[in-house]
Amino acid sequence: MTAAGARALAVPALVLAADHRARGVMTIERYADLLRALRDALPHCDGILATAQPLTDLAEGGAVGPDQATYLSINRTGLSGAAFELDDRLVATVARAAADGWNGVKLMTRIDFGDERGAEALELLGRVLEEARSSGLDALIEPVVWRDGRMSRMEDDIVLAAVIAHDMGAPLLKVPVPDLPAGGQRIDAVERVVASVGVPVLFLGGPHRHGGPEPVLEEVRDAMAGGAAGLAMGRAIYQEPSPGEMARRVAAIVHGT
Repeated sequence: MTAAGARALAVPALVLAADHRARGVMTIERYADLLRALRDALPHCDGILATAQPLTDLAEGGAVGPDQATYLSINRTGLSGAAFELDDRLVATVARAAADGWNGVKLMTRIDFGDERGAEALELLGRVLEEARSSGLDALIEPVVWRDGRMSRMEDDIVLAAVIAHDMGAPLLKVPVPDLPAGGQRIDAVERVVASVGVPVLFLGGPHRHGGPEPVLEEVRDAMAGGAAGLAMGRAIYQEPSPGEMARRVAAIVHGT
């Protein structure tokens, strides 16, 4: 396990997201290949969020350094495409994250205005925030509005979800990049999201996109130009033919090097 101890993530930051498979999103099927890709990317990242087994194996294998933040992803019952997808309960606890020595927890909160389980999801968010604060752990919260069975990338929805989680006490947010044309329009939307809250906002990378890295890197540039605290990116990095090179390019934009 990591011995880094509880501390907030230093921003700007690139956080490697590796909690997809536990939600039924089959990224890299062979586990050894997944770990190999993550190990390739990690030297260029400031932190990692993952479910219990990958996080443990990476840390025990020496892939996670003492200066890298570690977040245990704790709610994964909402399997992708399942009838119970929005019933996203805990599969691990804040207490486990503290006992294992991780810096924080990551919680996804999906808000669907047509589903009554949204109230339970917000109640869970409040409880996790209280437990994380009491345990001295950071809490990386991914609040999203859910429409038509998928994450909404509409600017208004991103602002709304961010504000709800922020005003409940989330210290660090992870939200989608607004689905708008690249350049000024998207940068302005990112600025609006960031200005709606008073905590650092990471923007997520989304699925791996075929056809080269440039569209992803352009999103990263726009997010940083709009005031993002960094990126929380997984599939768009570790499903690339060279995860290390992709992570290096993203990190260079995030850190302005």
